[in-house]
Amino acid sequence: MSQVTLKVPLNLRKKVGKNNISIDAENIEDVLIRLEREIGQKLNENGYIFLLNGYVVNDRKKLKQTKLSSGDVLYIFSPIVGG
Repeated sequence: MSQVTLKVPLNLRKKVGKNNISIDAENIEDVLIRLEREIGQKLNENGYIFLLNGYVVNDRKKLKQTKLSSGDVLYIFSPIVGG
């Protein structure tokens, strides 16, 4: 497992209590599972945008396939909605 930094999205910061979390994970899906445990709620990964080290991971099938390395930084963004 690799230690990565998760930049917590604004809408989840109150539940997590901080802006960043260090997580040991093998892939992006592992990060999401650990985040869900931390906040006590299931996330709909289709509702978020993932940015790993500056690159968008937009194929949801790649969440489990994308291997992480120590020092990686993963941003999770909530899409902006409105009308």
